[in-house]
Amino acid sequence: MIRRFGHVVAALLLVAAPVALHAPRAEADITLILVSEDTSPYSFLPSLIRYNNPSAYAFRGEDAGEGSAHEFETYLWFDVDASDVPAGHVLVDAQLLVTWDFDAGGFGSGSTASAELDCHEVTEDWDQTTLNWINRPAIAPPFDSVTGLTGYTSILCDAWPIVFDWIYNGAPNYGLALTNDSERAIGMHTLEADPSVSDALKANLVLTTELPEPGLGIGLALGTIALVGSHRRSRR
Repeated sequence: MIRRFGHVVAALLLVAAPVALHAPRAEADITLILVSEDTSPYSFLPSLIRYNNPSAYAFRGEDAGEGSAHEFETYLWFDVDASDVPAGHVLVDAQLLVTWDFDAGGFGSGSTASAELDCHEVTEDWDQTTLNWINRPAIAPPFDSVTGLTGYTSILCDAWPIVFDWIYNGAPNYGLALTNDSERAIGMHTLEADPSVSDALKANLVLTTELPEPGLGIGLALGTIALVGSHRRSRR
């Protein structure tokens, strides 16, 4: 994709090897990194702190009877750094994986229209224990959007340029944010979900790394996520 081009060039300089994109190789490794902090502030109760809530949402709705806005955004932080790239490997892909697993419940219009998930980089520091709708951090324009969502499903956002900058360029890691301008509520499980909820249904980063060899391409194979272990570290 065009938005990756500059980062691909940087990766090639790191490994000093000719490459051809999208040429999978057996040497590709996959690491699944479970979110370390998550919270979902709510516009209708702007001072409410929800980091210990088992649910997160992304949507923008309005109560027809009250004329009140019911808007949610979700903020995610992943403890990811160069130690997550095996020695000698280079990061060749990074996907944000979230699972839409339930709907609006008592919030919003209960719309059945299609939804859109916009994925953003957060540009200011934040703390899940104090974040609310009023003090939520600034976010950049979407780096990826998934449109036409009509039912519960796993959703991937292409976070490769963002994660690459965190790992190789020393860019500050303030995490990622999810928004949805539609009234169709995208509901997701948080770290505080019931223990019976699998970590695979919570937010994860899927990293694909590869040991490059001269004359061979860098592969972007994602593999089977179910076979990959996840880990969680503390932010502070």
